[in-house]
Amino acid sequence: MPDAPLDSTSERSRSGVLATVRMHWVAIVAGLVAGAVLGYVASAFLPTEYTAQSKLIFNADGPFSPVEGGGGGDAVRFVANQAEIVLTTEVLQGAADAVGVPVEDVRESVTAVAATETSVVTVTVVRPTAEGARSIADAVTDSYRAVAAARVDATRVAAIGEAPAAGAAGAADAADDALINQRAAAYGDGVASVESAVLPENPSAPLPLQNALIGGLVGLFLVTGVYLLLDQRKARTASVADLDLMLGAPLLSRYPSPSSRAIADLVNADLSSDRFRAANDVLTAIDVRLEGLRRPSVLFLSWQNPLSTTALTVSVALAAAREGRPVVLVDGGGKERGISSLTDVTPGRGLEGLANLNTPINASLRTWRVAKTELGVVPLSEWSPTPTSAAARPQVLRAAMERLRENSVLNLVDGPPLTERSLGLALGRGVDGVVLVLDEDTSVDDAQEMGRRIGLAGVSAIGYVLVRPPRRRGGGGSRTERAQYEDGGYEPEVIEEAPQPGRARA
Repeated sequence: MPDAPLDSTSERSRSGVLATVRMHWVAIVAGLVAGAVLGYVASAFLPTEYTAQSKLIFNADGPFSPVEGGGGGDAVRFVANQAEIVLTTEVLQGAADAVGVPVEDVRESVTAVAATETSVVTVTVVRPTAEGARSIADAVTDSYRAVAAARVDATRVAAIGEAPAAGAAGAADAADDALINQRAAAYGDGVASVESAVLPENPSAPLPLQNALIGGLVGLFLVTGVYLLLDQRKARTASVADLDLMLGAPLLSRYPSPSSRAIADLVNADLSSDRFRAANDVLTAIDVRLEGLRRPSVLFLSWQNPLSTTALTVSVALAAAREGRPVVLVDGGGKERGISSLTDVTPGRGLEGLANLNTPINASLRTWRVAKTELGVVPLSEWSPTPTSAAARPQVLRAAMERLRENSVLNLVDGPPLTERSLGLALGRGVDGVVLVLDEDTSVDDAQEMGRRIGLAGVSAIGYVLVRPPRRRGGGGSRTERAQYEDGGYEPEVIEEAPQPGRARA
C-alpha cells in the first residue's frame, strides 16, 4: 500500500510561534489575504452612517447664583455636569420635537463628551443621512440652551419673588432685585458660543479599508492559532523516528482500520485493497526478520486497537495462504473480539490442550474456510471459565507452538490487548517474534511506556504497524473498500447469521 513519505513529521521539531510561521507562512499569508478580502466585501453589506458634531463653549464656571452670578465653582466639574444634562430627556425631547424625530431615535444617536482641559462639550450624532445628523446635532445644542436659560430665569424669579417692603427697606430690596436681574442677564444660559455642526461630506461608516485591515488581522491570528495548535499536538504525537527509537523496531506498514465491526469487513480478502497490501508488507517483514527459523510463530499485540489487530492477523494469514503456505491462527484469549468470534468452527481444547502431548492435535486444531482459502484455527477451549478465556501462559504458548510446527509453516497468534499488567508482552516469550499494532496518533509518553515494557519483557519485536482511521467518503483505498465505507460503514454490532458449513459466520 502507498505509504506517506517521511516528511517533517518524522523529526519532531520544537513548537513555537516563529517556527509555525516559518513552516506555514503560505497558509498564514493566504488567511491574511482572505480575511482582508472578506472584510472589504462585508463593508458593502453594512449600513451607511454619517457623523456630525456641534460644540457648546461655556463662559460660566458654575451654575447661576443670584448672589455670585457665575457661581464661582469648579469649572471642570461644572462642564462635566452639563454634558450629562445634554443627555437628559428634557433636552433630548426638545431636540426631537424640533426635528420631528422620535425621542428614542435621538437618544440612541447622541453622545456628549466634556473636554478635560477646556470648557467645551462636544455633541456627536450618528445618523443614516448627513442632513439628519447635522440637524439633530444643532437641535440638541439649541434645546440645551433653551433649557439652561429657563433654569436661570426660574432661579432669578425665585430670588426676587417676594413683595417689596415700604420705605427705605423697600428701596433696598428694589436695588437688590435690579442687581439680580443684571447678574441673570450677564449670565444668560452660561454658554459663550456654539459651534454649529458641519454637513458631513463622506460617511463615517462603513470604512472598507479599515474593515479590510481588521479582517486581515483576524485571518492572520486565526490561521496562525490553528496551525500553532496543530504543531503543538504534532509535537506531542510520536513520529516514525520516535517510535523506531523508543520501540527498538521499524515501521512495517500502515493499516487502514476496519470501517465496522461486521465480520465481512474484518475478514477482508480483496487482493486490491490497501489492507491486503499492508498484510503483504507485514508478511515480508516477518520472513526477513525470522529468516532461517523453522516454521516460525508470531504474536500480534495491540496497544489501542484490539479489533484492528484481529483483522490484521487474519489479513496476514490470508496473504500467506495465497502463497500456498499452511497457516494456523491462534486465539491467545483475553479479548472480546478475538479469532474465535470470527470463525464458524466448534470450540476445542484450546492452547492448554494443544500444549499437552497426551492430547491429540486435532482436539484443538480446526479448519476454517474463508474466501476459498483454508486456514488452521486454534479457538478458545470449550471448558473456558469465561467467554473470552484467560490469556495463556508463555510456557503453554511455547509448547503449543512447538507442536504446531508439524502442521503449519507459519503460526500467527492474536494476542490480548496490552494492559497495565502487560500479559500480552509476557506471551511474547513463547513465540519467535512480536508485531505491535498502534494508532497513528500515539503519544510520545505512550511510545516511551511501550518501549520500557518491551525492554523489561525481553521479547523480540519484529516491528510495528500504524493503524489509520477509515476513510469514509472520497478517501483512498480500493473501490471495494470505498463502497463498504459509503454503504455500510460503522455498523454498531457484528451481524449474526446461522453458521453454514465451510463459511465464516457473518
